[in-house]
Amino acid sequence: MDNLCAPARGGLPDGLDELLADFGDYLGRERSLAQATVDNYLNQARPFVAWHARHGCGPLPALTICDVERFVAWRAASYSPGSLTVTTTALRALLRWMFLDGRLEVQVAEGISPVRYPARGGVPKFLSPADLAALLAVDMSTRDRAVVLVLARLGLRSKEVAELLLDDVDWRGATLRIIGKGDDHQLMPLPDEVGEALATYLHDCRREGMAERHVFLAVIAPYRPLGRNGVSSVVTRLARRAGIVERVGAHRLRHTAATAVLAGGGSLAEASQLLRHRSHTATAVYANSRELRLVGVDRRVCC
Repeated sequence: MDNLCAPARGGLPDGLDELLADFGDYLGRERSLAQATVDNYLNQARPFVAWHARHGCGPLPALTICDVERFVAWRAASYSPGSLTVTTTALRALLRWMFLDGRLEVQVAEGISPVRYPARGGVPKFLSPADLAALLAVDMSTRDRAVVLVLARLGLRSKEVAELLLDDVDWRGATLRIIGKGDDHQLMPLPDEVGEALATYLHDCRREGMAERHVFLAVIAPYRPLGRNGVSSVVTRLARRAGIVERVGAHRLRHTAATAVLAGGGSLAEASQLLRHRSHTATAVYANSRELRLVGVDRRVCC
C-alpha cells in the first residue's frame, strides 16, 4: 500500500503547500485555535491533498465527495476508528474553508459522514511482551532507543516526547517534567533504564556548544527538534524491522505501558496515574479484559 503520510514539509505539487499554509493561517487567525490544534488539523489535511495529487483525481477545485470517501476508505485499512474520527473532522474544516474561500466548486464537507464506533468497543491495541521484547532487541541508534523506552516505560504521548527539553530532566531527583494536554505540568519518576538510555544518547549525540534545548533532535544537520510525527515514525520503522506485521506507532507503546501495569498486578487507578488521565473513566476502557487475559491480567485488578 502506498504511504499515506506525506513528509512534514515539502514533497507536494506546486500550490498545495501554499494552500495548507493558508488553511493554517485561517485556523489560527479566524478560528483562534491553539497552535497544537492547528498542527493536528494540518497533519490530517496534508496526507489527503498528497493522496489526491498522487492518484490523479483531477484538479483539487473539482473535488467530489466520492474522492473524499475513497481516501477515507483507503486510510481505514491502516488506521483505527479513533484516528479516522480526527481525520474526518479535519477534512470537514479544510473543505468548508476551501469552499468559502472560493477554492472549491461544490460544498462537499457536509457529505462527510461521521465515523461511528463503540466508545468502549475493546481494549486499545498494545504490543505483547514478546513483540515489545523483539522491538527492543532491534539494533538501533542510542537516540531511537531512548525514544522507544520513554514511550514504552513512561507511557508518554508522541507530542510530549517531542517537546521534552533538557531542563525538564532532573538527574539528581530522577524525575521528568511532562507538559501534557491543556498545558498540564506533572513530574514523573525517571526509571534507571530510561535514565541510562537518555544519558547515553545525550553523551554520544549532543555536540558541544549546541544551543538547541529540545532533547530529541534529527540525526542530520541542521539538527532540528524531532517533531511528534518524527517520534512516531521512529517506532513504526523499528517495529517493521522487528518483524511486527501490523503498523505500530508511538501511541501503541503508550497502551503497552498501561497494560504492563495491569499485567504486573497493578490497578486501573495505577494505570490511570501512569497515563496522567484527568478522569478514571478515560482508563476504564482497559477493564474490557478479554484481550488483557491473553497477557495474564486478572480481571480483579481492574476494579
